[in-house]
Amino acid sequence: MPPRPLPPGNAAVTQILPGRGVDGRFVTANSNVTGDRAFWQLKIGLNVAAIGCRGLEETTLVSAYNNIIKAHGKVIRSTEKNVITQLGKDTKTNGTAARDRLSTQLFNYFAQPPAQRAFCARANEIAQLVSSIPTAQVVEQAPAHLARLDQPFHDFYEAYARYQYDVVAWDAKYAPPPPIMSAPAPVTPFAPTTTSATPPGAAQGPTAPVGTNSRRLGATKKGSASDGARESWRQARPSLGRRRQTNAQTPHPP
Repeated sequence: MPPRPLPPGNAAVTQILPGRGVDGRFVTANSNVTGDRAFWQLKIGLNVAAIGCRGLEETTLVSAYNNIIKAHGKVIRSTEKNVITQLGKDTKTNGTAARDRLSTQLFNYFAQPPAQRAFCARANEIAQLVSSIPTAQVVEQAPAHLARLDQPFHDFYEAYARYQYDVVAWDAKYAPPPPIMSAPAPVTPFAPTTTSATPPGAAQGPTAPVGTNSRRLGATKKGSASDGARESWRQARPSLGRRRQTNAQTPHPP
């Protein structure tokens, strides 16, 4: 079994590619850029290379970049001023903040690690050419030089697109199928159980309606008291009668 494909240039597996234009090429920050802005962006790309490239081309690259700054300083300043003005019109601001944001985006773009090896070699070639071009022609030739400087990033994007295709094909052929996850069985709810206060083993008689026993008990107590009073009165009546008779028959002394 062949090894699983890896991203080109040690790129991240989560790399996001730009979209493609109608010509099928990836649309980058340098696509279809012309005039003063093309030269301005070309200068930023060469600046990134002079700062970050540390291979065999470092000495000649840095020397050529310094020559560009000296030979074309006036054009560099004028093109940057024109870029700020145009950005100001587009954003309805003075253009300075928009220039700074675009500069940051371009620096990050040109510094992409997966394309650095090819980018540094290409930047060294372009820097030698630009440093020797007459100042009157640098802006005119800038779009072509910028396109060449941008090519290593197009190559990286194409290589990454092939990697994405290859890794999908490899997974479809060699990767184990994902495990089948079955849904858990539904849980049947149970009715709540009631707790009886009757002790275990004790017989439970019929239950009377609420309030019946208390009324019946009260009636029984009341009836018993009345019957006892009447019986006591019946027993006392004969004694009272005999006592009256005795008092009537006994003579009183004179």
